[in-house]
Amino acid sequence: MEKEIKEMLGLILNKLDRLESEMNGLKSEMNGLKSEMNGLKSEMNGLKSETNGLKSETNGLKSRQDEIFMVVKAIEHNSEVRGAEIDNFKYKVHHVEGTLNAIGDVITTRKAI
Repeated sequence: MEKEIKEMLGLILNKLDRLESEMNGLKSEMNGLKSEMNGLKSEMNGLKSETNGLKSETNGLKSRQDEIFMVVKAIEHNSEVRGAEIDNFKYKVHHVEGTLNAIGDVITTRKAI
């Protein structure tokens, strides 16, 4: 009977040793998973940092685009103003030309008399 009890205790101890070994293996795997999670967290923080940098660059580009748009609008307005001034000068030149032609016609008519 004592021999049977010793065998049973031996079997129980063997099973406990295997369980302990498996638990140590699981702990090791958990530590590995924790390490991987920390690595993933680190990568996520890096990605967040890069994303923030890209947002900042995008905001800077948007600001520059707005500035360029305002400059283009100012140039366009300036071009329209210059075009109107040129049209005004053309009108004045044609008016002066008409007046000179009328004066020339009067002079030609007087010479003919």
